[in-house]
Amino acid sequence: MDPSTFTVPLGWEERLCKIQNANTDSKIGWCLSLVDLFLSKAAAGRDKDREFCQAMLRHRYVIASEALELVPAMMTMDEEERERLAKRIRRWDKTK
Repeated sequence: MDPSTFTVPLGWEERLCKIQNANTDSKIGWCLSLVDLFLSKAAAGRDKDREFCQAMLRHRYVIASEALELVPAMMTMDEEERERLAKRIRRWDKTK
């Protein structure tokens, strides 16, 4: 993965999920953790990303408070962008 092509919080490498089973022909795939995927999509903020992120929150694949804890570590975002991202997540969170 090339982190210059997406925005994720620092430490994302430690949260990668290893996928390896019969369906992968025993080859290893590394996937972003759900919270890192959520934050990357939330940072992009496109309509399709909004719907995806809201579904992740609604179905509790991601807990808003856990995502909000990682917002300060978002790479390549300045403080204003991080504040907008946190507001966006709070607005999307219907589980409160």
